[in-house]
Amino acid sequence: MKKYYSSWFVRCAAGLLLALSWNATAAVTKTATVTTASIDPVSGFQTLSSLLKRTWTVLNGTYVQTTSNTTAFSATIKVAGVSRRYVIVRPNPVRAGAPVLLLLHANGVTPENMANLTEVADYVQTQGFWAVLPAAIGGTWKDDPSTSNKDDTQFISALIDTLVAQGVDASRVYAGGYSNGGFMAERLACELSDKIAAFGINAATLRTGLANVCAPTKPRAKVYLLGTADTIVPYDGYLNMKSALSTMAYWSSKQACGGVLASSLPDRAADGTTVQLTRYTGCNGGTLENRLYTITGGGHAWSGGLTGAQYVTSQDLKATGVIWSFVSAYRR
Repeated sequence: MKKYYSSWFVRCAAGLLLALSWNATAAVTKTATVTTASIDPVSGFQTLSSLLKRTWTVLNGTYVQTTSNTTAFSATIKVAGVSRRYVIVRPNPVRAGAPVLLLLHANGVTPENMANLTEVADYVQTQGFWAVLPAAIGGTWKDDPSTSNKDDTQFISALIDTLVAQGVDASRVYAGGYSNGGFMAERLACELSDKIAAFGINAATLRTGLANVCAPTKPRAKVYLLGTADTIVPYDGYLNMKSALSTMAYWSSKQACGGVLASSLPDRAADGTTVQLTRYTGCNGGTLENRLYTITGGGHAWSGGLTGAQYVTSQDLKATGVIWSFVSAYRR
Protein backbone atom coordinates (compact mmCIF):
# COMPACT_ATOMS: atom_id res chain seq x y z
CA MET A 1 0.00 0.00 0.00
CA LYS A 2 2.94 2.38 0.60
CA LYS A 3 3.63 2.54 -3.13
CA TYR A 4 0.25 4.26 -3.55
CA TYR A 5 0.68 6.89 -0.86
CA SER A 6 4.31 7.82 -1.49
CA SER A 7 3.43 9.42 -4.81
CA TRP A 8 -0.16 10.36 -4.00
CA PHE A 9 -0.07 13.93 -5.26
CA VAL A 10 2.06 13.16 -8.30
CA ARG A 11 -0.11 10.23 -9.37
CA CYS A 12 -3.32 12.12 -8.74
CA ALA A 13 -2.27 15.19 -10.73
CA ALA A 14 -0.68 13.28 -13.59
CA GLY A 15 -3.46 10.76 -13.88
CA LEU A 16 -6.23 13.31 -13.78
CA LEU A 17 -4.54 15.64 -16.24
CA LEU A 18 -4.01 12.72 -18.61
CA ALA A 19 -7.60 11.64 -18.21
CA LEU A 20 -8.89 15.16 -18.79
CA SER A 21 -6.75 15.94 -21.85
CA TRP A 22 -8.79 16.21 -25.05
CA ASN A 23 -8.71 17.65 -28.55
CA ALA A 24 -9.90 21.25 -28.31
CA THR A 25 -10.39 21.62 -32.05
CA ALA A 26 -12.76 18.68 -32.11
CA ALA A 27 -14.48 19.79 -28.93
CA VAL A 28 -15.55 23.16 -30.27
CA THR A 29 -17.81 21.49 -32.82
CA LYS A 30 -19.20 18.83 -30.49
CA THR A 31 -22.92 18.82 -29.67
CA ALA A 32 -24.96 16.44 -27.62
CA THR A 33 -28.50 15.85 -26.50
CA VAL A 34 -29.07 15.32 -22.81
CA THR A 35 -32.01 14.90 -20.53
CA THR A 36 -33.82 17.75 -18.80
CA ALA A 37 -36.35 18.35 -16.00
CA SER A 38 -36.22 16.16 -12.85
CA ILE A 39 -33.31 14.16 -11.41
CA ASP A 40 -33.56 10.62 -10.12
CA PRO A 41 -32.62 11.23 -6.45
CA VAL A 42 -30.78 7.92 -6.15
CA SER A 43 -28.86 7.58 -9.44
CA GLY A 44 -28.48 11.24 -10.42
CA PHE A 45 -29.71 10.66 -13.97
CA GLN A 46 -32.06 13.28 -15.41
CA THR A 47 -35.32 12.35 -17.07
CA LEU A 48 -36.04 13.11 -20.72
CA SER A 49 -38.29 16.02 -21.51
CA SER A 50 -36.55 18.03 -24.21
CA LEU A 51 -33.30 18.37 -26.12
CA LEU A 52 -30.37 20.44 -24.96
CA LYS A 53 -27.48 21.49 -27.16
CA ARG A 54 -23.96 21.83 -25.81
CA THR A 55 -21.83 24.79 -26.74
CA TRP A 56 -18.25 25.69 -25.83
CA THR A 57 -16.74 28.80 -24.25
CA VAL A 58 -12.99 29.46 -24.28
CA LEU A 59 -11.66 30.36 -20.83
CA ASN A 60 -7.94 30.72 -20.16
CA GLY A 61 -7.16 28.75 -23.31
CA THR A 62 -9.50 25.86 -22.47
CA TYR A 63 -12.80 25.01 -24.12
CA VAL A 64 -15.38 24.83 -21.33
CA GLN A 65 -18.65 23.02 -21.86
CA THR A 66 -21.73 25.23 -21.65
CA THR A 67 -25.21 24.87 -23.12
CA SER A 68 -27.44 27.06 -25.23
CA ASN A 69 -28.97 28.54 -22.06
CA THR A 70 -25.90 28.86 -19.85
CA THR A 71 -22.84 31.06 -19.83
CA ALA A 72 -19.34 30.63 -18.37
CA PHE A 73 -16.75 33.20 -17.35
CA SER A 74 -13.69 33.62 -15.14
CA ALA A 75 -13.31 36.18 -12.36
CA THR A 76 -11.01 37.05 -9.45
CA ILE A 77 -11.28 38.44 -5.95
CA LYS A 78 -8.58 39.58 -3.54
CA VAL A 79 -8.37 37.82 -0.22
CA ALA A 80 -5.74 38.97 2.29
CA GLY A 81 -4.00 40.79 -0.56
CA VAL A 82 -3.84 37.72 -2.79
CA SER A 83 -5.72 37.51 -6.10
CA ARG A 84 -7.82 34.33 -6.21
CA ARG A 85 -9.46 33.03 -9.36
CA TYR A 86 -12.73 31.19 -9.96
CA VAL A 87 -14.97 30.13 -12.83
CA ILE A 88 -18.76 30.51 -12.91
CA VAL A 89 -21.16 28.51 -15.05
CA ARG A 90 -24.66 29.95 -14.62
CA PRO A 91 -28.02 30.17 -16.36
CA ASN A 92 -28.44 32.72 -19.11
CA PRO A 93 -30.39 34.89 -18.50
CA VAL A 94 -29.45 35.23 -14.83
CA ARG A 95 -32.08 34.07 -12.35
CA ALA A 96 -32.52 36.07 -9.16
CA GLY A 97 -32.01 34.20 -5.89
CA ALA A 98 -30.37 31.17 -7.50
CA PRO A 99 -28.73 28.47 -5.36
CA VAL A 100 -24.99 27.81 -5.71
CA LEU A 101 -22.92 24.64 -5.97
CA LEU A 102 -19.22 25.18 -5.27
CA LEU A 103 -17.20 22.50 -7.07
CA LEU A 104 -13.64 22.05 -5.82
CA HIS A 105 -11.20 20.53 -8.30
CA ALA A 106 -8.78 17.67 -7.76
CA ASN A 107 -5.05 18.18 -7.27
CA GLY A 108 -3.50 19.75 -10.38
CA VAL A 109 -6.81 20.06 -12.22
CA THR A 110 -8.07 23.46 -13.35
CA PRO A 111 -11.58 24.78 -12.69
CA GLU A 112 -12.17 24.69 -16.45
CA ASN A 113 -11.38 21.00 -16.67
CA MET A 114 -13.41 20.34 -13.52
CA ALA A 115 -16.43 21.88 -15.27
CA ASN A 116 -15.90 19.56 -18.23
CA LEU A 117 -15.23 16.50 -16.10
CA THR A 118 -18.46 16.90 -14.15
CA GLU A 119 -20.59 18.00 -17.15
CA VAL A 120 -22.12 20.44 -14.70
CA ALA A 121 -23.51 22.79 -17.37
CA ASP A 122 -26.18 20.21 -18.22
CA TYR A 123 -27.49 20.45 -14.66
CA VAL A 124 -27.04 24.22 -14.42
CA GLN A 125 -29.48 24.66 -17.28
CA THR A 126 -32.10 22.18 -16.14
CA GLN A 127 -31.91 22.90 -12.39
CA GLY A 128 -31.18 26.63 -12.41
CA PHE A 129 -28.25 26.81 -9.98
CA TRP A 130 -24.88 28.53 -10.37
CA ALA A 131 -21.84 26.24 -10.51
CA VAL A 132 -18.87 28.07 -9.07
CA LEU A 133 -15.45 26.46 -9.48
CA PRO A 134 -12.69 28.12 -7.44
CA ALA A 135 -8.98 27.60 -8.15
CA ALA A 136 -6.45 26.53 -5.55
CA ILE A 137 -3.09 28.29 -5.53
CA GLY A 138 -0.61 26.03 -7.28
CA GLY A 139 -3.43 23.61 -8.04
CA THR A 140 -3.52 22.08 -4.54
CA TRP A 141 -6.02 22.76 -1.78
CA LYS A 142 -4.84 23.14 1.81
CA ASP A 143 -7.21 20.48 3.06
CA ASP A 144 -5.46 19.30 6.25
CA PRO A 145 -5.47 21.72 9.21
CA SER A 146 -2.69 19.74 10.88
CA THR A 147 -0.28 20.69 8.09
CA SER A 148 -1.64 23.93 6.59
CA ASN A 149 -3.24 27.28 7.39
CA LYS A 150 -6.77 28.54 6.74
CA ASP A 151 -6.02 30.53 3.57
CA ASP A 152 -8.32 28.42 1.41
CA THR A 153 -11.15 28.44 3.94
CA GLN A 154 -10.89 32.23 4.05
CA PHE A 155 -10.95 32.35 0.25
CA ILE A 156 -14.11 30.26 0.02
CA SER A 157 -15.75 32.32 2.77
CA ALA A 158 -14.97 35.56 0.92
CA LEU A 159 -16.13 34.03 -2.37
CA ILE A 160 -19.49 33.11 -0.83
CA ASP A 161 -19.87 36.69 0.43
CA THR A 162 -19.12 37.97 -3.07
CA LEU A 163 -21.70 35.66 -4.64
CA VAL A 164 -24.35 36.61 -2.09
CA ALA A 165 -23.71 40.29 -2.88
CA GLN A 166 -24.41 39.41 -6.52
CA GLY A 167 -27.85 38.09 -5.62
CA VAL A 168 -27.59 34.34 -5.01
CA ASP A 169 -29.54 32.65 -2.22
CA ALA A 170 -27.33 32.70 0.88
CA SER A 171 -29.37 29.91 2.46
CA ARG A 172 -28.71 27.55 -0.48
CA VAL A 173 -24.95 27.50 -0.90
CA TYR A 174 -23.50 23.99 -1.22
CA ALA A 175 -20.03 22.52 -1.70
CA GLY A 176 -18.78 19.44 -3.51
CA GLY A 177 -15.32 18.25 -4.38
CA TYR A 178 -13.25 15.59 -6.10
CA SER A 179 -10.16 13.99 -4.54
CA ASN A 180 -8.08 16.86 -3.05
CA GLY A 181 -11.17 19.03 -3.59
CA GLY A 182 -13.25 16.46 -1.71
CA PHE A 183 -10.87 16.60 1.23
CA MET A 184 -11.14 20.40 1.11
CA ALA A 185 -14.94 20.18 1.08
CA GLU A 186 -14.72 18.15 4.29
CA ARG A 187 -12.56 20.85 5.83
CA LEU A 188 -15.21 23.39 4.89
CA ALA A 189 -17.81 21.18 6.59
CA CYS A 190 -15.81 21.60 9.79
CA GLU A 191 -14.82 25.26 9.42
CA LEU A 192 -17.53 26.90 7.28
CA SER A 193 -20.76 25.17 8.25
CA ASP A 194 -22.32 28.55 9.05
CA LYS A 195 -22.25 29.42 5.33
CA ILE A 196 -22.63 26.07 3.52
CA ALA A 197 -25.83 24.04 3.82
CA ALA A 198 -24.69 20.55 2.66
CA PHE A 199 -21.74 18.74 1.09
CA GLY A 200 -20.91 16.23 -1.64
CA ILE A 201 -17.59 14.39 -1.43
CA ASN A 202 -16.21 12.24 -4.24
CA ALA A 203 -13.05 10.08 -4.02
CA ALA A 204 -12.06 11.45 -0.60
CA THR A 205 -12.44 10.17 2.94
CA LEU A 206 -11.83 11.95 6.25
CA ARG A 207 -8.29 12.93 7.20
CA THR A 208 -7.30 12.16 10.78
CA GLY A 209 -5.74 15.63 11.08
CA LEU A 210 -9.15 17.15 10.36
CA ALA A 211 -11.12 14.70 12.48
CA ASN A 212 -9.02 15.60 15.52
CA VAL A 213 -9.97 19.29 15.40
CA CYS A 214 -13.30 19.33 13.56
CA ALA A 215 -15.78 21.59 15.36
CA PRO A 216 -18.59 22.69 13.03
CA THR A 217 -20.97 25.34 14.32
CA LYS A 218 -23.86 23.61 12.53
CA PRO A 219 -24.47 19.93 11.70
CA ARG A 220 -24.61 19.48 7.93
CA ALA A 221 -25.65 16.63 5.64
CA LYS A 222 -23.00 14.88 3.53
CA VAL A 223 -23.01 12.43 0.66
CA TYR A 224 -19.90 10.40 -0.19
CA LEU A 225 -19.11 8.53 -3.42
CA LEU A 226 -16.20 6.11 -3.00
CA GLY A 227 -14.76 3.33 -5.16
CA THR A 228 -13.50 0.08 -3.73
CA ALA A 229 -10.77 -0.11 -6.41
CA ASP A 230 -9.46 3.40 -5.75
CA THR A 231 -5.68 3.19 -5.35
CA ILE A 232 -5.26 6.93 -4.67
CA VAL A 233 -7.71 7.17 -1.77
CA PRO A 234 -8.13 3.53 -0.67
CA TYR A 235 -11.64 2.57 0.38
CA ASP A 236 -10.21 0.80 3.44
CA GLY A 237 -8.10 3.81 4.42
CA TYR A 238 -4.38 4.37 4.71
CA LEU A 239 -2.12 6.47 6.94
CA ASN A 240 -3.90 9.81 7.55
CA MET A 241 -6.97 8.86 5.48
CA LYS A 242 -9.78 7.10 7.33
CA SER A 243 -11.60 4.24 5.66
CA ALA A 244 -14.99 4.81 4.08
CA LEU A 245 -16.81 3.08 6.93
CA SER A 246 -14.74 4.84 9.61
CA THR A 247 -15.54 8.16 7.97
CA MET A 248 -19.26 7.45 8.07
CA ALA A 249 -19.02 6.17 11.65
CA TYR A 250 -17.28 9.41 12.66
CA TRP A 251 -20.10 11.56 11.31
CA SER A 252 -22.77 9.21 12.66
CA SER A 253 -21.31 9.58 16.13
CA LYS A 254 -20.83 13.33 15.84
CA GLN A 255 -24.35 13.90 14.52
CA ALA A 256 -26.16 11.22 16.56
CA CYS A 257 -27.51 9.31 13.57
CA GLY A 258 -30.02 6.65 14.51
CA GLY A 259 -30.40 4.14 11.68
CA VAL A 260 -28.76 2.51 8.67
CA LEU A 261 -30.57 1.57 5.45
CA ALA A 262 -28.83 -0.15 2.51
CA SER A 263 -30.00 -0.76 -1.04
CA SER A 264 -28.48 -1.62 -4.42
CA LEU A 265 -28.70 0.55 -7.52
CA PRO A 266 -29.63 -0.98 -10.89
CA ASP A 267 -26.60 -2.23 -12.79
CA ARG A 268 -27.14 0.02 -15.82
CA ALA A 269 -23.79 -0.44 -17.58
CA ALA A 270 -21.53 -3.40 -18.32
CA ASP A 271 -18.49 -1.62 -16.90
CA GLY A 272 -17.52 -4.02 -14.11
CA THR A 273 -18.97 -1.87 -11.34
CA THR A 274 -21.98 -2.12 -9.06
CA VAL A 275 -23.26 0.43 -6.56
CA GLN A 276 -24.70 0.19 -3.07
CA LEU A 277 -26.30 3.14 -1.32
CA THR A 278 -26.13 3.25 2.47
CA ARG A 279 -28.22 5.87 4.21
CA TYR A 280 -27.37 6.96 7.74
CA THR A 281 -30.71 8.29 8.97
CA GLY A 282 -32.14 10.17 11.93
CA CYS A 283 -29.09 12.41 12.29
CA ASN A 284 -29.34 15.56 14.41
CA GLY A 285 -32.75 14.64 15.73
CA GLY A 286 -34.02 13.58 12.32
CA THR A 287 -33.23 16.87 10.55
CA LEU A 288 -30.65 15.37 8.19
CA GLU A 289 -29.03 12.19 6.94
CA ASN A 290 -25.67 11.21 5.50
CA ARG A 291 -25.17 8.88 2.57
CA LEU A 292 -22.43 6.62 1.24
CA TYR A 293 -22.34 5.33 -2.31
CA THR A 294 -20.01 2.33 -2.38
CA ILE A 295 -18.93 1.78 -5.98
CA THR A 296 -17.65 -1.79 -6.08
CA GLY A 297 -14.94 -2.00 -8.72
CA GLY A 298 -14.89 1.77 -9.15
CA GLY A 299 -11.63 3.69 -9.28
CA HIS A 300 -10.52 7.23 -8.45
CA ALA A 301 -13.20 8.66 -10.72
CA TRP A 302 -16.15 11.03 -11.02
CA SER A 303 -18.93 8.55 -11.72
CA GLY A 304 -20.81 9.21 -14.95
CA GLY A 305 -18.28 11.91 -15.84
CA LEU A 306 -15.35 12.22 -18.24
CA THR A 307 -12.60 10.80 -16.05
CA GLY A 308 -11.35 8.48 -18.79
CA ALA A 309 -9.49 5.19 -18.99
CA GLN A 310 -6.93 5.95 -16.26
CA TYR A 311 -9.49 4.96 -13.61
CA VAL A 312 -12.55 2.71 -13.78
CA THR A 313 -15.50 5.13 -14.05
CA SER A 314 -18.89 3.68 -13.15
CA GLN A 315 -21.73 4.60 -15.49
CA ASP A 316 -24.37 3.27 -13.09
CA LEU A 317 -24.86 6.73 -11.61
CA LYS A 318 -24.11 10.41 -12.28
CA ALA A 319 -22.06 11.92 -9.48
CA THR A 320 -23.03 15.49 -10.41
CA GLY A 321 -26.73 14.65 -10.34
CA VAL A 322 -26.41 12.61 -7.14
CA ILE A 323 -24.66 15.45 -5.34
CA TRP A 324 -27.02 18.16 -6.56
CA SER A 325 -30.17 16.13 -5.84
CA PHE A 326 -28.92 15.38 -2.33
CA VAL A 327 -27.58 18.78 -1.24
CA SER A 328 -30.37 20.83 -2.77
CA ALA A 329 -32.86 19.40 -0.28
CA TYR A 330 -31.19 21.39 2.51
CA ARG A 331 -31.08 25.02 3.54
CA ARG A 332 -28.93 26.61 6.19
